[in-house]
Amino acid sequence: MRYIHFVLVGLCIVLSAFVSPAYGAEVNAMIHYSEKFVEIKDELALEQGYSVKVIDINSENGDSWLELYLNGNKIDTDAYFAKKNAPFEYIRTVTDEDDEEEDDEETDYLIIRITPIEVVEEPISVELKVEQFLDTELDAAEYIILDETKSIRIGTPLELEEEHILEASGLDDTSVTLTLSKNGYPIKEEEVEKGDMFTYSKTVDGKVITIFIAKFDDFFVGADSEVIFLEQVSQRANIIIESDATITIEGADSAKIRAGDFAIISYTIENEDISEVKVLLDGEQIDHRSGISTGTTYSTVNKTSNAGIHEVVLTAVASDGTMSTHTKAFTVEASIASEAAGLAAEVASEAALDMVEKIGEDNETVGKVLELPGFGLMLSAIMIGLVFMSMQARKK
Repeated sequence: MRYIHFVLVGLCIVLSAFVSPAYGAEVNAMIHYSEKFVEIKDELALEQGYSVKVIDINSENGDSWLELYLNGNKIDTDAYFAKKNAPFEYIRTVTDEDDEEEDDEETDYLIIRITPIEVVEEPISVELKVEQFLDTELDAAEYIILDETKSIRIGTPLELEEEHILEASGLDDTSVTLTLSKNGYPIKEEEVEKGDMFTYSKTVDGKVITIFIAKFDDFFVGADSEVIFLEQVSQRANIIIESDATITIEGADSAKIRAGDFAIISYTIENEDISEVKVLLDGEQIDHRSGISTGTTYSTVNKTSNAGIHEVVLTAVASDGTMSTHTKAFTVEASIASEAAGLAAEVASEAALDMVEKIGEDNETVGKVLELPGFGLMLSAIMIGLVFMSMQARKK
Protein backbone atom coordinates (compact mmCIF):
# COMPACT_ATOMS: atom_id res chain seq x y z
CA MET A 1 0.00 0.00 0.00
CA ARG A 2 2.84 2.33 0.89
CA TYR A 3 4.45 1.42 -2.39
CA ILE A 4 1.29 2.35 -4.30
CA HIS A 5 1.06 5.61 -2.37
CA PHE A 6 4.69 6.42 -3.23
CA VAL A 7 4.08 5.68 -6.90
CA LEU A 8 1.00 7.93 -6.98
CA VAL A 9 2.87 10.79 -5.33
CA GLY A 10 5.77 10.38 -7.72
CA LEU A 11 3.40 10.26 -10.69
CA CYS A 12 1.74 13.47 -9.58
CA ILE A 13 5.11 15.21 -9.32
CA VAL A 14 6.13 14.02 -12.77
CA LEU A 15 2.82 15.09 -14.31
CA SER A 16 2.97 18.48 -12.64
CA ALA A 17 6.37 19.07 -14.20
CA PHE A 18 4.84 18.70 -17.66
CA VAL A 19 1.88 20.96 -16.93
CA SER A 20 2.97 24.43 -17.93
CA PRO A 21 2.80 27.18 -17.27
CA ALA A 22 1.39 28.05 -13.86
CA TYR A 23 -0.28 24.71 -13.14
CA GLY A 24 -2.16 24.40 -16.39
CA ALA A 25 -2.97 28.04 -17.16
CA GLU A 26 -3.40 28.81 -20.86
CA VAL A 27 -1.27 31.33 -22.71
CA ASN A 28 -2.11 33.66 -25.59
CA ALA A 29 0.32 35.39 -27.94
CA MET A 30 3.57 36.59 -26.39
CA ILE A 31 3.71 40.38 -26.73
CA HIS A 32 6.71 41.26 -24.55
CA TYR A 33 10.01 39.62 -23.72
CA SER A 34 12.96 41.30 -22.06
CA GLU A 35 15.96 40.61 -19.86
CA LYS A 36 16.83 43.75 -17.93
CA PHE A 37 18.68 44.79 -14.77
CA VAL A 38 16.54 46.73 -12.29
CA GLU A 39 17.14 48.31 -8.91
CA ILE A 40 14.94 48.82 -5.86
CA LYS A 41 12.07 51.28 -6.57
CA ASP A 42 12.42 50.85 -10.35
CA GLU A 43 9.26 50.53 -12.42
CA LEU A 44 8.97 48.39 -15.55
CA ALA A 45 6.44 49.56 -18.14
CA LEU A 46 4.90 46.58 -19.96
CA GLU A 47 2.28 46.28 -22.69
CA GLN A 48 -1.49 46.88 -22.53
CA GLY A 49 -1.14 49.27 -19.60
CA TYR A 50 0.57 46.82 -17.22
CA SER A 51 3.56 47.84 -15.13
CA VAL A 52 5.66 46.32 -12.35
CA LYS A 53 7.30 48.07 -9.38
CA VAL A 54 10.35 46.60 -7.66
CA ILE A 55 9.78 46.95 -3.91
CA ASP A 56 12.87 45.12 -2.63
CA ILE A 57 15.66 42.74 -3.72
CA ASN A 58 17.48 40.01 -1.80
CA SER A 59 21.16 40.77 -2.36
CA GLU A 60 22.20 37.13 -1.88
CA ASN A 61 19.95 35.25 -4.27
CA GLY A 62 18.10 37.92 -6.30
CA ASP A 63 14.65 37.09 -4.94
CA SER A 64 12.50 40.13 -5.74
CA TRP A 65 9.42 41.60 -4.09
CA LEU A 66 7.17 42.96 -6.86
CA GLU A 67 3.88 44.81 -7.20
CA LEU A 68 1.75 44.67 -10.35
CA TYR A 69 -0.30 47.58 -11.70
CA LEU A 70 -2.80 48.08 -14.51
CA ASN A 71 -3.18 51.64 -15.79
CA GLY A 72 -1.70 52.87 -12.52
CA ASN A 73 -4.02 50.84 -10.27
CA LYS A 74 -2.49 48.16 -8.08
CA ILE A 75 -3.64 44.59 -8.72
CA ASP A 76 -4.12 42.20 -5.82
CA THR A 77 -2.13 39.16 -6.88
CA ASP A 78 -1.70 35.75 -5.24
CA ALA A 79 2.07 36.07 -5.59
CA TYR A 80 4.35 38.90 -4.54
CA PHE A 81 7.80 37.42 -4.99
CA ALA A 82 9.89 36.35 -7.96
CA LYS A 83 12.40 33.56 -7.33
CA LYS A 84 14.60 31.57 -9.68
CA ASN A 85 12.75 28.35 -8.98
CA ALA A 86 9.37 30.03 -8.42
CA PRO A 87 8.71 32.92 -10.85
CA PHE A 88 6.26 35.71 -10.15
CA GLU A 89 3.15 34.89 -12.19
CA TYR A 90 -0.07 36.79 -12.75
CA ILE A 91 -2.96 34.61 -13.87
CA ARG A 92 -6.28 36.07 -15.00
CA THR A 93 -9.46 34.01 -14.92
CA VAL A 94 -11.75 34.58 -17.90
CA THR A 95 -15.39 33.55 -17.73
CA ASP A 96 -16.88 32.23 -20.95
CA GLU A 97 -20.61 32.92 -20.63
CA ASP A 98 -22.80 30.40 -22.41
CA ASP A 99 -26.52 31.09 -22.53
CA GLU A 100 -27.35 27.46 -23.28
CA GLU A 101 -25.57 26.07 -20.24
CA GLU A 102 -26.29 26.83 -16.61
CA ASP A 103 -22.65 26.85 -15.53
CA ASP A 104 -20.28 29.31 -17.17
CA GLU A 105 -16.89 27.94 -18.14
CA GLU A 106 -13.85 29.56 -16.56
CA THR A 107 -10.35 29.51 -18.06
CA ASP A 108 -7.11 30.63 -16.41
CA TYR A 109 -4.71 32.58 -18.62
CA LEU A 110 -1.11 33.38 -17.75
CA ILE A 111 -0.54 37.09 -18.43
CA ILE A 112 2.83 37.87 -16.85
CA ARG A 113 5.76 35.76 -15.68
CA ILE A 114 8.90 37.31 -14.13
CA THR A 115 12.01 35.29 -13.25
CA PRO A 116 15.24 36.52 -11.59
CA ILE A 117 18.39 35.58 -13.53
CA GLU A 118 21.36 37.24 -11.86
CA VAL A 119 21.94 39.51 -8.85
CA VAL A 120 24.56 42.24 -8.41
CA GLU A 121 25.38 43.46 -4.91
CA GLU A 122 26.83 46.96 -5.40
CA PRO A 123 24.54 48.67 -6.03
CA ILE A 124 21.91 45.99 -5.43
CA SER A 125 20.27 45.10 -8.73
CA VAL A 126 18.81 42.02 -10.32
CA GLU A 127 18.39 40.92 -13.92
CA LEU A 128 14.77 39.96 -14.52
CA LYS A 129 13.42 37.90 -17.39
CA VAL A 130 9.98 39.29 -18.18
CA GLU A 131 7.47 37.38 -20.30
CA GLN A 132 4.08 38.90 -21.08
CA PHE A 133 1.21 37.32 -22.97
CA LEU A 134 -1.81 38.98 -24.57
CA ASP A 135 -4.67 39.81 -22.24
CA THR A 136 -7.73 39.26 -24.42
CA GLU A 137 -9.90 41.11 -21.91
CA LEU A 138 -8.11 44.33 -22.83
CA ASP A 139 -7.97 46.27 -26.09
CA ALA A 140 -5.50 44.72 -28.55
CA ALA A 141 -6.33 46.64 -31.73
CA GLU A 142 -2.73 47.86 -32.07
CA TYR A 143 -1.43 44.34 -32.78
CA ILE A 144 -1.24 43.64 -36.52
CA ILE A 145 0.47 40.22 -36.30
CA LEU A 146 -0.29 37.87 -33.41
CA ASP A 147 1.33 34.53 -32.58
CA GLU A 148 2.10 33.41 -36.12
CA THR A 149 4.60 30.86 -37.44
CA LYS A 150 6.83 32.02 -40.28
CA SER A 151 9.87 30.82 -42.21
CA ILE A 152 12.74 32.74 -43.78
CA ARG A 153 14.90 31.44 -46.60
CA ILE A 154 18.50 32.62 -46.21
CA GLY A 155 19.00 35.48 -48.66
CA THR A 156 15.27 36.16 -49.15
CA PRO A 157 13.72 38.86 -46.94
CA LEU A 158 10.48 38.18 -45.09
CA GLU A 159 7.96 40.99 -45.58
CA LEU A 160 6.18 42.08 -42.41
CA GLU A 161 3.70 44.90 -41.81
CA GLU A 162 4.29 48.67 -42.10
CA GLU A 163 7.29 48.45 -44.45
CA HIS A 164 9.26 46.21 -42.06
CA ILE A 165 11.30 43.28 -43.39
CA LEU A 166 13.24 40.57 -41.56
CA GLU A 167 16.36 38.93 -43.03
CA ALA A 168 18.39 35.92 -41.90
CA SER A 169 22.09 35.36 -42.54
CA GLY A 170 25.13 33.56 -41.13
CA LEU A 171 23.29 30.35 -40.26
CA ASP A 172 25.40 27.72 -38.50
CA ASP A 173 24.70 24.70 -36.31
CA THR A 174 23.32 26.69 -33.37
CA SER A 175 22.72 30.31 -34.34
CA VAL A 176 21.61 32.75 -37.02
CA THR A 177 21.85 36.52 -37.48
CA LEU A 178 18.50 38.31 -37.80
CA THR A 179 18.21 41.84 -39.20
CA LEU A 180 15.02 43.89 -38.91
CA SER A 181 14.70 46.88 -41.28
CA LYS A 182 12.13 49.56 -42.06
CA ASN A 183 12.06 51.55 -45.30
CA GLY A 184 15.45 50.03 -46.14
CA TYR A 185 17.09 51.21 -42.91
CA PRO A 186 18.41 48.48 -40.52
CA ILE A 187 17.00 49.09 -37.03
CA LYS A 188 17.98 45.90 -35.16
CA GLU A 189 20.57 43.21 -35.86
CA GLU A 190 21.35 40.37 -33.47
CA GLU A 191 22.79 36.87 -33.47
CA VAL A 192 20.34 34.53 -31.75
CA GLU A 193 20.74 30.96 -30.60
CA LYS A 194 18.16 28.29 -31.29
CA GLY A 195 15.33 28.77 -28.80
CA ASP A 196 16.13 32.48 -28.19
CA MET A 197 13.71 35.37 -28.59
CA PHE A 198 14.45 38.15 -31.08
CA THR A 199 12.76 41.41 -30.05
CA TYR A 200 12.75 45.03 -31.13
CA SER A 201 11.51 47.80 -28.82
CA LYS A 202 11.45 51.59 -28.98
CA THR A 203 11.13 54.20 -26.25
CA VAL A 204 8.18 56.57 -26.50
CA ASP A 205 7.73 59.27 -23.85
CA GLY A 206 10.03 57.33 -21.54
CA LYS A 207 8.09 54.08 -21.98
CA VAL A 208 9.64 51.03 -23.67
CA ILE A 209 7.24 49.49 -26.20
CA THR A 210 7.79 46.13 -27.91
CA ILE A 211 7.23 46.49 -31.65
CA PHE A 212 8.34 43.04 -32.87
CA ILE A 213 8.94 39.68 -31.25
CA ALA A 214 9.80 36.21 -32.60
CA LYS A 215 11.34 32.97 -31.36
CA PHE A 216 14.07 31.18 -33.37
CA ASP A 217 12.59 27.69 -33.21
CA ASP A 218 14.41 25.53 -35.77
CA PHE A 219 16.18 25.45 -39.14
CA PHE A 220 16.62 23.24 -42.19
CA VAL A 221 19.64 22.92 -44.48
CA GLY A 222 19.00 21.17 -47.79
CA ALA A 223 20.78 20.71 -51.06
CA ASP A 224 19.36 23.92 -52.55
CA SER A 225 18.17 25.96 -49.60
CA GLU A 226 18.70 27.06 -46.00
CA VAL A 227 15.55 27.95 -44.09
CA ILE A 228 14.92 29.04 -40.51
CA PHE A 229 11.57 28.68 -38.73
CA LEU A 230 10.13 31.26 -36.35
CA GLU A 231 7.38 30.84 -33.78
CA GLN A 232 5.42 33.29 -31.63
CA VAL A 233 5.79 36.03 -34.24
CA SER A 234 3.91 39.17 -33.19
CA GLN A 235 4.09 42.78 -34.37
CA ARG A 236 2.59 45.89 -32.85
CA ALA A 237 1.63 48.94 -34.92
CA ASN A 238 4.45 51.43 -34.81
CA ILE A 239 4.06 54.66 -32.87
CA ILE A 240 5.15 57.44 -35.21
CA ILE A 241 6.62 60.55 -33.66
CA GLU A 242 6.66 63.36 -36.22
CA SER A 243 9.94 65.21 -36.45
CA ASP A 244 9.96 68.88 -35.53
CA ALA A 245 11.81 70.84 -38.22
CA THR A 246 12.17 74.51 -39.19
CA ILE A 247 13.05 75.53 -42.78
CA THR A 248 14.09 79.04 -43.87
CA ILE A 249 15.03 80.36 -47.30
CA GLU A 250 16.68 83.73 -47.94
CA GLY A 251 18.79 85.40 -50.59
CA ALA A 252 22.55 85.60 -50.24
CA ASP A 253 22.52 89.41 -50.76
CA SER A 254 19.00 90.44 -49.77
CA ALA A 255 15.70 89.09 -48.46
CA LYS A 256 14.26 89.04 -51.98
CA ILE A 257 15.50 86.19 -54.18
CA ARG A 258 15.81 86.81 -57.92
CA ALA A 259 16.47 84.44 -60.79
CA GLY A 260 20.18 83.75 -61.02
CA ASP A 261 20.86 84.73 -57.40
CA PHE A 262 22.17 82.37 -54.72
CA ALA A 263 19.60 81.19 -52.15
CA ILE A 264 20.52 80.00 -48.64
CA ILE A 265 18.33 77.09 -47.50
CA SER A 266 18.64 76.42 -43.76
CA TYR A 267 16.95 73.85 -41.52
CA THR A 268 16.94 72.92 -37.84
CA ILE A 269 15.84 69.55 -36.36
CA GLU A 270 14.57 69.57 -32.76
CA ASN A 271 14.14 65.80 -32.30
CA GLU A 272 16.85 63.67 -30.68
CA ASP A 273 16.00 60.49 -32.57
CA ILE A 274 16.82 61.65 -36.13
CA SER A 275 19.65 59.75 -37.80
CA GLU A 276 19.52 61.08 -41.38
CA VAL A 277 18.18 64.07 -43.33
CA LYS A 278 17.65 64.55 -47.08
CA VAL A 279 16.77 67.91 -48.67
CA LEU A 280 15.30 68.26 -52.17
CA LEU A 281 14.73 71.43 -54.20
CA ASP A 282 12.12 70.96 -56.91
CA GLY A 283 12.75 67.21 -56.81
CA GLU A 284 16.55 67.43 -57.00
CA GLN A 285 18.59 66.43 -53.92
CA ILE A 286 20.69 69.36 -52.69
CA ASP A 287 21.74 68.14 -49.22
CA HIS A 288 22.18 64.84 -47.36
CA ARG A 289 23.47 64.48 -43.79
CA SER A 290 23.83 61.78 -41.15
CA GLY A 291 24.45 62.17 -37.44
CA ILE A 292 22.14 65.16 -37.00
CA SER A 293 22.57 67.16 -33.78
CA THR A 294 19.44 68.37 -32.01
CA GLY A 295 18.92 72.12 -32.31
CA THR A 296 21.80 72.66 -34.74
CA THR A 297 21.08 74.69 -37.89
CA TYR A 298 22.44 73.32 -41.17
CA SER A 299 22.61 75.31 -44.42
CA THR A 300 23.18 74.72 -48.10
CA VAL A 301 23.63 77.38 -50.82
CA ASN A 302 22.08 76.91 -54.26
CA LYS A 303 21.83 79.08 -57.35
CA THR A 304 18.23 79.74 -58.40
CA SER A 305 17.11 79.40 -62.00
CA ASN A 306 13.68 80.35 -63.24
CA ALA A 307 11.38 82.89 -61.68
CA GLY A 308 8.29 81.45 -60.04
CA ILE A 309 7.30 79.32 -57.05
CA HIS A 310 9.75 76.64 -55.90
CA GLU A 311 9.48 73.96 -53.20
CA VAL A 312 11.92 72.59 -50.63
CA VAL A 313 11.17 69.08 -49.28
CA LEU A 314 13.00 67.86 -46.15
CA THR A 315 12.79 64.17 -45.22
CA ALA A 316 13.93 63.21 -41.71
CA VAL A 317 14.64 59.54 -40.97
CA ALA A 318 14.37 58.35 -37.36
CA SER A 319 16.52 55.60 -35.88
CA ASP A 320 13.62 53.15 -36.31
CA GLY A 321 13.35 53.89 -40.06
CA THR A 322 10.25 56.07 -39.72
CA MET A 323 10.23 58.95 -42.20
CA SER A 324 8.75 62.42 -41.68
CA THR A 325 8.40 64.98 -44.47
CA HIS A 326 8.40 68.77 -44.22
CA THR A 327 7.83 71.18 -47.12
CA LYS A 328 8.26 74.93 -47.65
CA ALA A 329 7.50 76.93 -50.78
CA PHE A 330 9.23 80.18 -51.76
CA THR A 331 9.07 82.61 -54.66
CA VAL A 332 11.91 83.57 -57.00
CA GLU A 333 11.41 86.96 -58.63
CA ALA A 334 12.49 87.86 -62.15
CA SER A 335 15.99 89.30 -62.62
CA ILE A 336 16.43 93.09 -62.53
CA ALA A 337 17.08 93.29 -66.29
CA SER A 338 14.04 91.20 -67.15
CA GLU A 339 11.84 93.14 -64.77
CA ALA A 340 13.03 96.48 -66.11
CA ALA A 341 12.49 95.41 -69.71
CA GLY A 342 9.00 94.22 -68.87
CA LEU A 343 8.23 97.44 -67.08
CA ALA A 344 9.50 99.51 -70.02
CA ALA A 345 7.38 97.57 -72.47
CA GLU A 346 4.34 98.04 -70.26
CA VAL A 347 4.91 101.79 -69.93
CA ALA A 348 5.54 102.18 -73.65
CA SER A 349 2.34 100.34 -74.40
CA GLU A 350 0.43 102.59 -72.04
CA ALA A 351 2.02 105.65 -73.66
CA ALA A 352 0.97 104.48 -77.08
CA LEU A 353 -2.58 103.98 -75.89
CA ASP A 354 -2.62 107.47 -74.40
CA MET A 355 -1.52 108.88 -77.76
CA VAL A 356 -4.26 106.98 -79.52
CA GLU A 357 -6.85 108.36 -77.12
CA LYS A 358 -5.61 111.91 -77.65
CA ILE A 359 -5.70 111.55 -81.42
CA GLY A 360 -9.24 110.26 -81.30
CA GLU A 361 -11.33 107.37 -82.44
CA ASP A 362 -10.67 107.94 -86.15
CA ASN A 363 -8.98 104.77 -87.39
CA GLU A 364 -7.68 106.48 -90.49
CA THR A 365 -6.01 109.23 -88.47
CA VAL A 366 -4.50 106.70 -86.09
CA GLY A 367 -3.13 104.71 -88.96
CA LYS A 368 -1.45 107.74 -90.42
CA VAL A 369 0.20 108.56 -87.09
CA LEU A 370 1.53 105.04 -86.66
CA GLU A 371 2.95 105.17 -90.18
CA LEU A 372 4.99 108.30 -89.46
CA PRO A 373 8.76 107.65 -90.00
CA GLY A 374 9.80 108.74 -86.49
CA PHE A 375 7.04 107.04 -84.49
CA GLY A 376 8.74 103.65 -84.07
CA LEU A 377 12.07 105.34 -83.25
CA MET A 378 10.32 107.44 -80.63
CA LEU A 379 8.82 104.37 -78.92
CA SER A 380 12.20 102.62 -78.90
CA ALA A 381 13.85 105.65 -77.32
CA ILE A 382 11.14 105.76 -74.64
CA MET A 383 11.62 102.06 -73.78
CA ILE A 384 15.43 102.37 -73.58
CA GLY A 385 15.15 105.40 -71.35
CA LEU A 386 12.71 103.68 -69.01
CA VAL A 387 14.95 100.63 -68.74
CA PHE A 388 17.91 102.83 -67.83
CA MET A 389 15.90 104.81 -65.26
CA SER A 390 14.55 101.61 -63.68
CA MET A 391 18.00 100.05 -63.32
CA GLN A 392 19.43 103.26 -61.84
CA ALA A 393 16.57 103.46 -59.36
CA ARG A 394 17.18 99.86 -58.20
CA LYS A 395 20.88 100.48 -57.74
CA LYS A 396 19.99 103.28 -55.34
